Amino acid sequence: MVDLPVAVTSADQRIALLDVIRGVALCGILAVNIFVMGTVGSTQGRSFPAQLNADWIAWVLQRVFLEGPMRGLFMVLFGAGMVLMLRKSEGEQPQVAPVDVWIRRSIALLALGVVQFAVLMWPGEILWTLGMAAFPLLAFRTARPRTLWISALIIIACLSAHRAYSTSGYIESYQAALAGELARAEGRALTPQQNAGLEAAAGAVASNYPATEALAAEVEQRTSLATLISWSAAGWSFRHLEIYSWIGVAESFAFMLVGMALYRSGVLTGMASTRLYLWLLLAGGGVGLGLRLVDMWWQARTGFELDIHQLNPAMSLLRSAWYQPARLALTLAYVSLFALLWRGGWRAWTPPFRAMGRLALTVYTLQSILTSILFYALGYLGKFGAAELLMTAFGISIVTALFSMIWLMFHEMGPMEWLLRAFAYGTFRPARKRVAAETLARSPPL
Repeated sequence: MVDLPVAVTSADQRIALLDVIRGVALCGILAVNIFVMGTVGSTQGRSFPAQLNADWIAWVLQRVFLEGPMRGLFMVLFGAGMVLMLRKSEGEQPQVAPVDVWIRRSIALLALGVVQFAVLMWPGEILWTLGMAAFPLLAFRTARPRTLWISALIIIACLSAHRAYSTSGYIESYQAALAGELARAEGRALTPQQNAGLEAAAGAVASNYPATEALAAEVEQRTSLATLISWSAAGWSFRHLEIYSWIGVAESFAFMLVGMALYRSGVLTGMASTRLYLWLLLAGGGVGLGLRLVDMWWQARTGFELDIHQLNPAMSLLRSAWYQPARLALTLAYVSLFALLWRGGWRAWTPPFRAMGRLALTVYTLQSILTSILFYALGYLGKFGAAELLMTAFGISIVTALFSMIWLMFHEMGPMEWLLRAFAYGTFRPARKRVAAETLARSPPL
């Protein structure tokens, strides 16, 4: 299947709908990341035991609607961007230059990922993972949608199996803890496995009820420059240099393949049929939200706390196995929703998101800068509950949207986009200025 024709801006050949979705994804990713950025311990702005209050409602909303699919949207768009960049490497007279540019661009993303943790103190950054996944993506640059979908679904199935397998280890440990409790009550000697299980269960409980001293120590570590750097480096190394990191790369790679398939099928450009969009919205939303709501119901039923006495091995394995399918289904539903809104004439709400989408790398960097200043330099780390964290993310999104819209009145691209393009193309030319009339107000039809 060849690429469908699309309407693009005359200035920079960008597809407006992709920028809009990318801007929405950036806001959603911040609303997820800020729970890690602004909290200490593992409770992410919540307090135990669970109760019906603003913090718990905010956490549930974030977990159900944002965590996972927002990152999925970003990966999908990255895959679509590859098809756009490498179009000239296909056909009867393929050019090698676009592939060369893509490789240098991927290397630049790796370097910017290092900057994120070493300078901006965000060890959970995603640029390194993007750069790593971009290299094997080259092998699929001319693949048809069917091949892309099959490959992506195979990877997602393997990831689901691996997640369930990892969960089985925890189940075994906690079942050993239960057996250890029984043995202790009966006065029998505990096996090494039972002792290890009891320690693991006690550690899980302690993470939900952290000691005040432990929280204070973490705040001290992350608000002092020298120890903050070591904390960021350790967290980044765990996420990106150890075995765990390859799970993230495989996950990103799979969703990038989906993005390539969606672009080649016209779904990401707003040119698919209304019937297809509605089907993806209803089926994807129904499956994705349905599985996530069941997952949340189960957590609520067990008090949102790890209680080995309420362990249900089958449910634990199912919850682990359906995470990736639910995430993919909800990602497809969001793509369809935004495409339908775009085609339905709801474009008045898009300029802020479109501006952020055009300056995606700059906005992502600005998010890291603002959160580091707020939580580390100004000392607000650990001061906000989940509801306040979501409101903070909303405020930062407004600031970055205004910045993006004003910046694009006078520049073709953001400073980070200019830097990335300069490295990829090997030319350090000044960004071309724009006149005021050539702003985001000109929105091409799709």
